[in-house]
Amino acid sequence: MIDFTVTPDNGEPYDVKAGSRDVLVWEKTSKGRSFQSLMNDLRMEDMYKLAHFAAKRQGLFEGTLKEFEETCELSGFTETEEMDPTQSVPSTGR
Repeated sequence: MIDFTVTPDNGEPYDVKAGSRDVLVWEKTSKGRSFQSLMNDLRMEDMYKLAHFAAKRQGLFEGTLKEFEETCELSGFTETEEMDPTQSVPSTGR
């Protein structure tokens, strides 16, 4: 869904991809926010939360959100396409 490049203060940059599970956690912990509101009103606070959730899930960061915010720079925000689960799959003619 969204790709980030994370650069820790004392480390090498790494790429992290926030997927639907990370967005779900973000929605549950961000009162009144939805994926649509995220895309329409992109805030740095939300980007850090998403990147933190994704980095923790992928075993790339072990600290708190506050530690992540204080020690990491984010760049390279790229929205990636994911297949919409409500779209039908094209017929193969079989």
